Amino acid sequence: ALFGAGMVLGSLGLKLPQIALLLRSRSTAGLSLAGCYGEVPMCASFAIYHARLGYPLDTYAENVVIAAQNVAIVLIYWWLDPPPVMHMLAVATLGVSLHLGLWALPARYQPLIAHAQPLAMLWGYVPQIALNARLGCTGSLSSVTTALRFAGCSIRLLTTLLRIGQDKALLAAYGLAAGCTGAMLLQLALLPASCAPVDAGASGRL
Repeated sequence: ALFGAGMVLGSLGLKLPQIALLLRSRSTAGLSLAGCYGEVPMCASFAIYHARLGYPLDTYAENVVIAAQNVAIVLIYWWLDPPPVMHMLAVATLGVSLHLGLWALPARYQPLIAHAQPLAMLWGYVPQIALNARLGCTGSLSSVTTALRFAGCSIRLLTTLLRIGQDKALLAAYGLAAGCTGAMLLQLALLPASCAPVDAGASGRL
């Protein structure tokens, strides 16, 4: 329970370094928009799954907080580098519909959410990993946020075992998340941050 409470408190500042970096640089260069989209359902679906199955609040509350911060990052991205209005309306409509649909799933189908988590993880992380590799830089990706996310996923592996037990789907999802964020940390260590000039192909719309 103490681990879980610590995770919730830590999540309050998890994405703040990324948000601060975007606002300070006023640039989305090197940050994957697809990855930003993917991180919203990745976290929100975790919270929905845990809540609907009656798991303890301290095992998933941080995902609610992180999902809200991910929504803020998407909105900041749209403000700095606005896509077409119809694109934004479509994404917002699909996002709301997806999460309402997940919440409305009958209880007997809720485990499907956990089994789909590895796909959500890939959607949330692989576009950013691929963009870093393609551009040869990390751009507006925050090293602090990535390091905190890696630590959080690793700790969640332990808290899931201690508080929930052998939920293999959850353990696989957290393990995959730790692996992907670990890969991003390696890229942050090896690749330069600068993606300038932006007009030479540093768009994050991957």
